[in-house]
Amino acid sequence: MPDLGDLMQRAIVAGSRAARHLPGGVGGMGVYFWSQHLIAEDPLTAPWREGVDVLLDRADAALRRGRVDAALRWFDKALRLSYHGSLHQAGTSPLAADPDQFLRAVRRSAIGGVMLPEEPPALPEPARPAPRERGEGPVRLLVIAQENWTFIRPVLDALTARGVEVRTVDVDELAAPGFADRDRILRARHDALRGGELLPTPPELVDGYEWADVVLVEWAHHVLTWVTLLDRAPRHLAVRLHRFEAFTPFPLLTDTSRIDGLLYVSPPVRTMLCRIVPSYLQVPSQQVGNLLTRGLGPEPSGQRDAHLLVQVGWLREIKDVLFSLDVLERLREHDERYRLRLIGPALPAAPSTDTPYQRRVRARLAAVAPEAVEILGRREDVPALLAEAGVILSSSRHEGTHESIMEGMAAGCAAVVRDWPETAAYGGAATVYDARWVVADRDAAVDRILELADPAALREASRAARAFAVEQRDPERVLAGYAQGLELGGTRR
Repeated sequence: MPDLGDLMQRAIVAGSRAARHLPGGVGGMGVYFWSQHLIAEDPLTAPWREGVDVLLDRADAALRRGRVDAALRWFDKALRLSYHGSLHQAGTSPLAADPDQFLRAVRRSAIGGVMLPEEPPALPEPARPAPRERGEGPVRLLVIAQENWTFIRPVLDALTARGVEVRTVDVDELAAPGFADRDRILRARHDALRGGELLPTPPELVDGYEWADVVLVEWAHHVLTWVTLLDRAPRHLAVRLHRFEAFTPFPLLTDTSRIDGLLYVSPPVRTMLCRIVPSYLQVPSQQVGNLLTRGLGPEPSGQRDAHLLVQVGWLREIKDVLFSLDVLERLREHDERYRLRLIGPALPAAPSTDTPYQRRVRARLAAVAPEAVEILGRREDVPALLAEAGVILSSSRHEGTHESIMEGMAAGCAAVVRDWPETAAYGGAATVYDARWVVADRDAAVDRILELADPAALREASRAARAFAVEQRDPERVLAGYAQGLELGGTRR
């Protein structure tokens, strides 16, 4: 029986292909959906810029007629095409490669001039709570996020255990006026820049701001943009930046003058963010780490297979498992004992649903000797699987920190980290890991792994990896970074 969702998708694709040549809004929507389809099918060849130009032209035409909401809707669709996930997960992100060129069409459009002015006007000063005399009482931290609490939750639990009072707000649970959706955020940005109008602050946040010494927004995306458009502000506003947010349009739409501190986990990502939005250079910043989800674990036993490589997370194109398979093939030319263990979500069960990249991976895996690659899928015993391997491999084209590498090092794996190509211009992997473990290309990766075949070299690399993970992710060190970045115990407004 045909899948209803698949049939609907096929109908949308067919309809958009025909409709994109029509005049008016119907044609515009056809261009939008057809461009999305082409990007999803093959982001490396899709003519996405042409679709963006058409949508920006429609936005500008609507703006000239005074139809602000329509202009913003077309502007948003141009942004959605420009920031389509496939464009930036395919290993050749046009944003990472050249932010200025990537944003040129958007910035030069009339609507871009309104929404992304070179010199934004000063917005009205939001109301703030009066300074709070804390005395000997504990620090109060309010954390705002939407759904994804995965990385920050262990940190909050640890801060709570050390005497910080923590409250959390999920924006999806706010009562009216509540959290603004994407359309309202764009309209609010327009109204703030053009008329100095700010959004009403939900009562839960009014109360939270009055209570808190510090407010932390987890993830620097649409939630942060919304917070900086509210008519009230906290005593001290901090935000934590991961990798994901830099590949969304929301940093462009955020009033950075409202931010008192930026916590970032990855130096290359912060460097790229400051290239995209130079005003972030003026925000006081502090590098922080994550607490390892499974902890540092016990001291490794030392019993490991020097010929076993392991990679955690390999399906997405940005992870570039083809690099790993090339390395494996060259290693096996030296010694057929080398093999690769892949942990994490695998290819679709039905090859008919493969993307072009997945087809390439499937064909490549089929050409490898069956005993050379072990595909394990999702596992709960990851630390034990890591502890058996000699090398943890990062083959990615772009990462923030690549947390699984740190987990592997904690388990005693020697690290071989490709110098993530799309971060190289921003400092590269050596800003996160010891430069001795960073390799420039496949040949360098092969040479490094062959060196580790020597038992003494592997023992030393394993010891150094464990020591690095313990130092970098020691809970006290990690929490001290947060205390400094959040000014827990420092001065306040």
